[in-house]
Amino acid sequence: MPTKVKFLKEIGGNVLAYFPQLRYARNGYRNDLKTCYAHIGQHSACASEYAKKCVPATPEEYNDLKNELISLGYTLNILNK
Repeated sequence: MPTKVKFLKEIGGNVLAYFPQLRYARNGYRNDLKTCYAHIGQHSACASEYAKKCVPATPEEYNDLKNELISLGYTLNILNK
């Protein structure tokens, strides 16, 4: 089953992959933390409110990150419009 992902651009210009359906499992007390992935730092937590402040990345901006995730074994359902 493909993993739903939104590629987002942070205020500083970095692109991250935000997985809206993957609760960040290393934190048992905050349900609003979802899993995200970036070139630097790889898997980490992302608050839903923070993700809402980011803007969708373009295919050109997220292509490298998408390919990195695919190389890790992800099958992606990209939600960017």
